[in-house]
Amino acid sequence: MKKIIKVFILLLACFFVSCSSSNIEDSESENIVATEKKQRSKKIKPIKYNEEEYEKAYNQRNYSTCLGMMLYKTRKKADIRDNLDLAMLYFITGEYAQASAVFEKTDAQMFDALTKSITKSIGKAIVNENLKEYTGNVYEYLLVNTMNSLCYYLQGDLNSAVNQLTKLSDVKLPEYRRLYGEVSVKNGLDPSAREKLDEDAKSLSAYNIDSSVFTADLPKKPTEKDVYKESSLARYLSLILRQADGDKSQIDSDSIVLKSLVKDFDSVDSAIPSGKGRVNVLALAGLIGKQTAKEVYFPSKSTYFYVPTGNSSYRLLPVQFKFVYPSYAGKSTVSGVDVVLNNVGTKSAVIIENFNANLEKSVKLRARKEYAASMNRSITKKVSGIVAGIASINASYEGLKMLSGRSIAYTLASIAFDALCSSTAAGLSAIDLTETADIRQGEFFPETVNAAGFTVPAGLYKGKVVYRFSDGSVVEKPFETEVKEGKPSLVVSSCIK
Repeated sequence: MKKIIKVFILLLACFFVSCSSSNIEDSESENIVATEKKQRSKKIKPIKYNEEEYEKAYNQRNYSTCLGMMLYKTRKKADIRDNLDLAMLYFITGEYAQASAVFEKTDAQMFDALTKSITKSIGKAIVNENLKEYTGNVYEYLLVNTMNSLCYYLQGDLNSAVNQLTKLSDVKLPEYRRLYGEVSVKNGLDPSAREKLDEDAKSLSAYNIDSSVFTADLPKKPTEKDVYKESSLARYLSLILRQADGDKSQIDSDSIVLKSLVKDFDSVDSAIPSGKGRVNVLALAGLIGKQTAKEVYFPSKSTYFYVPTGNSSYRLLPVQFKFVYPSYAGKSTVSGVDVVLNNVGTKSAVIIENFNANLEKSVKLRARKEYAASMNRSITKKVSGIVAGIASINASYEGLKMLSGRSIAYTLASIAFDALCSSTAAGLSAIDLTETADIRQGEFFPETVNAAGFTVPAGLYKGKVVYRFSDGSVVEKPFETEVKEGKPSLVVSSCIK
């Protein structure tokens, strides 16, 4: 009973510093009860959604308020983008059962959306990327199952946790790797997009606009290295959880792949010596960075191309082109994570999964493709606007000439003509307002997932996870775990700040 009270108090303390630490094994009912108490004590009700207040809560890392608003926002209908955040907010606040339910739903949504959209050609895109159904960034599609596995584990459901990893490795990963990887690299600037740009070039040349400058500095074409093909976190969990479940069939393969993905991975994780047990600590640190929209103007942000307007050739129509694409230049906020096991030693945790790096890869895959799509959209809309504008200006100009010599009528018509020229130019500029980059992403994944392990005799162990951040702050999270002979113990700790 004292242990239950002690764990419960510890969990409440974790809540107030926006960090958590959990350790659950199949036989440790006391810890499971403590986790359930934590969930019930933190029941959060919907809060009316306000974008400005939501952003404020996000910046303050007020996850309870963010969760309340997201619950309100998604009460009738939730898309993939919102569900990703809802699931992670549940996870951060310790609502693992609810998080798992949303992850399950999101997984189905993403698979359905992906199969509908993955092979579409960007050359046919005439609407902004962010107006299309959000299918999820590359890593999100795969890590939904990984995070869901962690949720099941934290509820004490080891079997379901392993099933999520099996679904990922045996079903989703092979097909997704084939479809997404091939299409994403090919669509860096595919033939259909190039053909459309050639058509645009001919249209613009009629107005003395050289469009070759538009493609002089394209974002780099993605390579195979930019395709997210494997989750090292999933491999790590598979290695630990399958061992805990008595399944040693994939130990060698998981260990080999994990070692290839994480060069500093401690290979001793894959084998437990006779008479020993293993303390494995998984630490989720920081908060993933955000994409930004990169905007490129031609000829420049403060200059214009000037298009003659036919019969009214003394009038030149100012035209500017704006193209957009996603960009990422995030900086790490996590300086390092150390794991201290009392009376045993201290280890620097190794980064198992870097969500910032995952996001950067995703942006590299999409940047060139979406820049080309933005060119197609913007040029098509601008040329249509130019054609319509010139026709209106010329018609008005012909009418103006017919009123020559009629002082009052001519004066009024001249004013109207000037207004038309100005409004046409303004209308062309307004087209740029509709051109926005798709920077949607799940915003509540951790920045890094770190791991460290100790091979020790069976027994009860205490320790702490030390989180160090780039702003100089240090957060320590204590933990306690029981180690059984021949079995791995997994401690899950988090400090999402």
